[in-house]
Amino acid sequence: MTNESSSQNELLVVILDDLEKLPDLLNKLYEVGVPGVTLLDSVGGRRAHSWMEDLGLGGLARLFHVNEIRQRTLLAIMPADMVDAAVAASEQAVGDFSRTGAGLLFTVPLGRVVGLCKTEAPEAPETAPVVSREDLVLRDLPVAEAAAMLHLEPVTVFADAPLSEVTRAMLRSPSAHVVAVVSETGHLVGIVTLRDLADKIFFGVMPELFFGEVHDRDQAESFVQMAATRLARDCMIDPVAVHADDPISAAFRLMHEHRLPALPVVDDENRVVGVVSLLELLALTLRMQGEETTRS
Repeated sequence: MTNESSSQNELLVVILDDLEKLPDLLNKLYEVGVPGVTLLDSVGGRRAHSWMEDLGLGGLARLFHVNEIRQRTLLAIMPADMVDAAVAASEQAVGDFSRTGAGLLFTVPLGRVVGLCKTEAPEAPETAPVVSREDLVLRDLPVAEAAAMLHLEPVTVFADAPLSEVTRAMLRSPSAHVVAVVSETGHLVGIVTLRDLADKIFFGVMPELFFGEVHDRDQAESFVQMAATRLARDCMIDPVAVHADDPISAAFRLMHEHRLPALPVVDDENRVVGVVSLLELLALTLRMQGEETTRS
């Protein structure tokens, strides 16, 4: 039977410019019980042309087609008493919509709605999952011991190293997944991830791929700056590292929070002494759990 309602419902419309926020936005709306979301591709035509011309990118716009510059428009119909929670969830995921490059949010009162089904927000589990003895041992294992078991050597370059040198350094130790950028005294000043390095290298090979990800003026300026990337300092991000005596749990937490495939290991003076890789940690997990299972 069709669910038909003429009671108070509203349409939530979010025009999202910052597409990196999209997964979190969808999750937040689901958590507050929004019945469903429809996604549409969209683009602000006047803005797309104006800022590209201002930056001297008019030729690139015609070369790669302006319709590659995308926004996402989200449409969600919900009972009026759910709107405040949905707006709050949207702001939690996206931030202040009044800031440049965030997007636009508004609601529209509706008349008759057919097919709307209200969903309940998922309930949190009453009890936390049980952590096994083997996992507790792994969590508390010092990073230095794990690095010694994994036999990984840190990859380091100076900030003025060209990207070709950074690439060769990473190829010498592909399991490391990050390159530590160090000062002349060996202190950590930044890191270059495999993904960022590949993006900078392939920018020259496939520029149209990156141009399709440009959605506002700030990203367009980054697009222009990417063309000038030549050295490690142009590609590195702020340093994130663990100390040798930190537990593995701290290393994984940092990698999870910063979405990094690996971390440099530093001493008390912030000099690079090792590296711990997410992939190698997975191998270590299997190894240790297997050993514990054999002994038990």
